[in-house]
Amino acid sequence: MDDSERFVTRLAPLTLAVKSMAGPQSVYHEKAKEVRAERVQPGVVTLYRRDDLVRVNRHPAVLGAGGRGGNFGNDNPLIPLEIDGADHKKWRRLLDPLFAPKQMTRLAGLVRKRAAELVERFAGEPTAELYEAYCIPLPCLTFLEFLGAPAEDLEFFIGFKDGVLHPQGNTREQIRANQATAGSALFDYFTGFLGRRRAAGAVGDDVLSVLLRARIDGQPLTDDELLNIIYLLMFAGLDTVTASMSCLLAWLGQHPHERRRLAEDPALIPRAIEELMRYESPAPSSIRYATADIDLGDGLTIRAGEAIHVSWAAANVDPTAYPDPLRVDFDRGRFHHLAFGSGVHRCLGSHLARLELRVALEEFLARVPDYAVHTDGLVYDNVSVRTVQQLHISINAAVGS
Repeated sequence: MDDSERFVTRLAPLTLAVKSMAGPQSVYHEKAKEVRAERVQPGVVTLYRRDDLVRVNRHPAVLGAGGRGGNFGNDNPLIPLEIDGADHKKWRRLLDPLFAPKQMTRLAGLVRKRAAELVERFAGEPTAELYEAYCIPLPCLTFLEFLGAPAEDLEFFIGFKDGVLHPQGNTREQIRANQATAGSALFDYFTGFLGRRRAAGAVGDDVLSVLLRARIDGQPLTDDELLNIIYLLMFAGLDTVTASMSCLLAWLGQHPHERRRLAEDPALIPRAIEELMRYESPAPSSIRYATADIDLGDGLTIRAGEAIHVSWAAANVDPTAYPDPLRVDFDRGRFHHLAFGSGVHRCLGSHLARLELRVALEEFLARVPDYAVHTDGLVYDNVSVRTVQQLHISINAAVGS
């Protein structure tokens, strides 16, 4: 499949079918229950079941975006998401340690401080809109700090990253054009920022300082390489965490019994996050590519050259993989979900995301243990990510248990 025919997940039939649904899980569940795979257009196969997704993502003949680039208004492949093979392994060896759990602990205090400050702004009010007040700024502030960029750039940054990650348009051409416009502004911002940081010297322990001191094949990273890493970190570290926060807070606001359990026993929060990430699947799907025929058994073969649309959201409510998958159960026990993907392209920032989500819920529930979601005003978007774009709540109010 050449670039002119490139499959766009946001225009896929399944994506359009659940585009604004509050509860798309029933649709995903039915797909996983009834069919393993569908060919939705020539050259594209969609997979729905957990075991098939795991096998495909571990298969040596399956690539990620394969260096195609251009996904987010940037013409170059994002490192390491859109790089495969030996080059991908090389970059993961450099980047994985920066996102290891031990490294994330140094950010915990900052994330907690930012979260507490944001919640304090609205905790004493009768109502709040959490998406704009909390879900967007916390991941953005964390990202800027992680990168070593000034927090004062927050508003500018939010405006243009949304244009890259949520471009408007009804066709591939419109989407790409709008991405390119916002992407150009972000490119100029990051280019100037990178130039200033190089001139100042690579001091500090933020991720950009570490990368400026790093070597690949004995050589320092070029500006293009650094910019492509930054773009990837922006995609992985901002939108999915914002989406996850909005989904978790919306769900808890509509399920007071479970919310009270977490408010009264914060030690349950990490377990609740894993179960809600499975159920909500903030990153619904992604694309892989087959370089050879792949036999998945029972007559299902992916042909060489086909794009593979992997539905993480369907796999996470697959009744062949999970008992009673449409029920959220914080006591489900040990299980493995696919909210962070699978295989060599598994989410680089999963440990950072878990840290942000845990701290976000801890600080929020410590100050706002009782709240009710205005369900008639909820606006869901299940296209690029599953997010609640309008999340109005009444504070110190509870709906029926």
